[in-house]
Amino acid sequence: MAELESNFKNSVNDYIQTCEDLNRKPQKTYKGSFNLRIDPQLHKNIYKQALKESLSINAFIGKTLKDAVNKESCY
Repeated sequence: MAELESNFKNSVNDYIQTCEDLNRKPQKTYKGSFNLRIDPQLHKNIYKQALKESLSINAFIGKTLKDAVNKESCY
């Protein structure tokens, strides 16, 4: 296990050094969650629409954002 951890750290360090050598920023990882503050009435309306579609609020918002991004990328 120690060898695996050492190899991982070496790989990360090599990646960071390569980015520095090429004058590039390392790619950022995304964990798939973020905080969003919205109007309480909008929150209520999102809940109602998600319920109509038999989705959780998270699934509904994820679907809605995905649709919006895919629509934008078509232009």
